[in-house]
Amino acid sequence: MKIFVDIDETICYYENERDYNLAKPLLERIKKINQLFDAENEITYWTARGSVTKIDWYEITKKQLEKWGCKYHNLSVGVKPDYDLLICDKAINSEEYFKK
Repeated sequence: MKIFVDIDETICYYENERDYNLAKPLLERIKKINQLFDAENEITYWTARGSVTKIDWYEITKKQLEKWGCKYHNLSVGVKPDYDLLICDKAINSEEYFKK
């Protein structure tokens, strides 16, 4: 399956206001997504970071995913993708998905 995973509020959180540089990983959730990767699903991390401000967050986001140990095939920043399954805080309640 092609699986698109949102980043903000899905695999990371913010203690105060949203500052992408201060995002904190949700490691148990990342572990679950890594298991989907290991099961030979195609994982694309997707974020709307910069879609409104036009700030390019690609490199910072990529470095965060690497630091957090995220396994993935693709990273899409600010572009709506074609997908089979979307795991996102706005489409499927990420809190419910990660309770499984």
